[in-house]
Amino acid sequence: MSLAGIAFGTASHIAALLGHGKAKRWWHGRLNLPPKGPFDLLVHCASWGEFWMVEPLLQRWSAEGRRVLVSFFSPSGMEGWSRYKAPEGIFACLAPLDFNPYLGRFLKECEPKALLILQTDLWPGLAAQAISQKVPFGLAFAHVPPGHRWWTPLGLLDRAILRKAAFVGLQEASGMKSALAAGLPALLLGDGRFDSAASRIARGDGPLPHWNAFADHQPLLVCGSTWAQDEDLLLPLLMRRSHWRFVIAPHDPDRAEEVLRRLPLQALRSSQWQNYSIEHIQNHRILVVDQIGLLFGLYGGAQAAYVGGAFGQGLHSIIEPLSWGLPVAFGPGTGRHWEADEAIEKGLAQKVSNFEEALDWLDRAEGVSRDSTWAQSQQGALARLGDLVEKELFKA
Repeated sequence: MSLAGIAFGTASHIAALLGHGKAKRWWHGRLNLPPKGPFDLLVHCASWGEFWMVEPLLQRWSAEGRRVLVSFFSPSGMEGWSRYKAPEGIFACLAPLDFNPYLGRFLKECEPKALLILQTDLWPGLAAQAISQKVPFGLAFAHVPPGHRWWTPLGLLDRAILRKAAFVGLQEASGMKSALAAGLPALLLGDGRFDSAASRIARGDGPLPHWNAFADHQPLLVCGSTWAQDEDLLLPLLMRRSHWRFVIAPHDPDRAEEVLRRLPLQALRSSQWQNYSIEHIQNHRILVVDQIGLLFGLYGGAQAAYVGGAFGQGLHSIIEPLSWGLPVAFGPGTGRHWEADEAIEKGLAQKVSNFEEALDWLDRAEGVSRDSTWAQSQQGALARLGDLVEKELFKA
């Protein structure tokens, strides 16, 4: 039984009863039974973004005739799934509450033969149940540099659980010394987001229909996963550089109304895109994204990208725009994002702290050619993970 699961479940249930929209979505369907097993593999990920880290492997496992169940902690995962064309044998559900009787009922119903956990979304109850039922499990793409909670006294339970894993695959090398010292079966795996982005680009994931009518041969800035502090920086650019077109995709699509109210000009909405005439699209220079699942393709139609979260919430993924070869900017707080530090070092990205810095970056980005060379050099993690799963989980 997980104290974290009990605390979170209780708090979110109270919030849902009080009418909190996100809490209601979190609980909706949470207690339903998962799809009927058995499954060759249960893949657990936090949200829709993490799902794409292994999506190419899901395609491969489907072609091999395997049955795989994907569980999401965040309701946004199921929102994205509702628009995803799942390959045969691949199913999804919301993750159970991290304490019995929910966990026991969940695992009994889906009967996973193995468990794969992505990044650091490690729920003690789920892992403990897997161990007690002799279900082999592994963890992939963990970003755990020195100073991460796992290496502190607070991570005692995490370390005890992970010692029993078949493997713990790290994103980058900075956490390897701590992992090995803790007795974890650690190895350097790399970051599957680079492989996933390359796969989506190769498949032709791109912007919306009639995109040329919006871009209209003008430079386009896609502002992805923004928060209010990011928009404070970005909105003045709209008026200062009127020849640019802008896409604003708030991290929380529920904030779209707030963003629309703040804009100095009338904007298009992605949810209404199919209803717009080409002439109507051409007559607007701002698009607000109020849906999940569109951002990756929109980066493909841009000249440059700004990625939100670095004013305190935590920088969101810059790997997608870098994989498209775009120049990227973000706020001053990159935290422990190794990819941001390397992209800055290679001149592919820049921190901007105020309007003047953002304006200077935007002017320089207008003449920059696409360059995805560095992103391509980071690929290979998914192939390594596929081999690991085959050896350590499927054949266990």
